[in-house]
Amino acid sequence: MATTRRRLLEFGAVCVVLTWLPWAVLGVLGANLDEGGGMLVFALAASGPSLAALVMWLWRREKQRLVKWSWRWPLAAVLLGAVPPLAASVLTGHLAAFPDHAADVIGGAGGPLGALAYTFLAGPVAEEFGWRGYMQPRLRRYYGQLATTAVLGAAWGLWHVPLYFLSGTGQHDDGLFTQQGLTFFLGLFPLTYVMLFVTESLRGGVPVAILVHAAWNLSEELIPPLGNGVWVELLMMTATAAAVGWYWRRALPRRRRTEDPAILDADSASDRRVPGWRR
Repeated sequence: MATTRRRLLEFGAVCVVLTWLPWAVLGVLGANLDEGGGMLVFALAASGPSLAALVMWLWRREKQRLVKWSWRWPLAAVLLGAVPPLAASVLTGHLAAFPDHAADVIGGAGGPLGALAYTFLAGPVAEEFGWRGYMQPRLRRYYGQLATTAVLGAAWGLWHVPLYFLSGTGQHDDGLFTQQGLTFFLGLFPLTYVMLFVTESLRGGVPVAILVHAAWNLSEELIPPLGNGVWVELLMMTATAAAVGWYWRRALPRRRRTEDPAILDADSASDRRVPGWRR
């Protein structure tokens, strides 16, 4: 376990250097994040988790898990990511304003293709190779589903904190000590659990995590601002995670969990005596 813990600490340190330092510089300089060099530096820094994973993979020459391609996980990813925000919009009475707001968002992104490209790159691709591709499988070697969700969800939320102090970001507009800020951080935990399910149980790996993240982000952008309804959205996300947990534990046939050969090859022999995948 010592080797894996060291690798995770190294990953975290690289991620902080690649992300927080450039964001801090942008904040001190008061750079414009919407154009020019400021936008480029911000985008590269926002890719810190995935870039940190790339650094670790090249540095440690670790093997990666294979994805089991299936028609089930893309469908599950889109539904699990998109339904909670859309359901919250319906339950809070914002459905009537949905078409006009969605049209404005898509138009501002340069059309449907522009909206999709931005949705996938700004967040999902920039982050998921780090969170779900590098950090999650290493946590799962030693921790159960809930412990992994707690640690990874907390790390994911902590990584976002500087954005609340960086003028020009959506997080800065929402505010850190507001109900929007609080529900954002709380919502990362059920979302992390849902991603654990689709990546691990459905064997979708990073691609399916990117789909869930993109579906969630796009749905959040397309629905009108919920105001106090953000608590309804959090409830929908939590209910989704609870349903996924029930399905995972009860409906799916129980499989004997074995150690991940990709991680075993990456870690030292001293770690190989520790039991592998556990609930």
